Amino acid sequence: MSLLKAFLVPGSLPFLFLTLFLGVCLLYRKKDDGRAGRRVLVLVVALYWIWSTPVLASLFVNLLTPDYPPVQSRAQAGGADAIVLLGAGVELYRSRGDVVEVSPREDALRVMEAARVYRALDKPWVIVTGGVGSGYRTEAERMKAELELMGVPADRIVAEPRAQNTHEHAIYVPPLLRERHVTRFVLVTSRQHVARALRVFRKAGWDPVPSTPEAYADRSIPIDRFLPSKNALLASEQVLYNQGAFVYYWLRGWI
Repeated sequence: MSLLKAFLVPGSLPFLFLTLFLGVCLLYRKKDDGRAGRRVLVLVVALYWIWSTPVLASLFVNLLTPDYPPVQSRAQAGGADAIVLLGAGVELYRSRGDVVEVSPREDALRVMEAARVYRALDKPWVIVTGGVGSGYRTEAERMKAELELMGVPADRIVAEPRAQNTHEHAIYVPPLLRERHVTRFVLVTSRQHVARALRVFRKAGWDPVPSTPEAYADRSIPIDRFLPSKNALLASEQVLYNQGAFVYYWLRGWI
């Protein structure tokens, strides 16, 4: 299923190779002397240039995602006494029998935002949710450890280790909130993901206050903003993925 999603999401490398392969095949069509293939190749190259160039990717993200102000105080959080941090997956590196598990870029930005919001509020609960992992530790447990390193006390962090997707976050997190008598919480996720996540929790009967990290947080020298970048492409890919996922969730009745 993950492989299928990779090939279907514009902005991903599998999608790039698939469309380039299609374009090359169309070059050899005798019916139109390869004109369709040339159009496909030009379109694919142009789109990936836009999606991977930081200055253009920033415009793309700003155009298609909501811009909520970051939570700076308890009053701005509407009296929320908890933070819910949604996981964004994990990156695994294997070498000669050893496995190293690290946060992908989007996940790291979310963890930093949750730590910042914790410092802005009055010792709220922090619920970290995510069941994806390496087999010996879930992403919720990894995020918990990262938050502790950033100064969040272990006794204020609750790990929810079962949710595999946004829909399941809204199933497994509410019981933990109710156990702690939480009525309002700050939802921390990426800007590309927040619209879908808010709709899912609202469908479950909650009204969270969103707080997102910067969508494109690099601070490079000016010329780098006009050169293709992996991080810019990843930011654009997340926008495209969540746009498609939003439609899928709507069809399933989850939002």
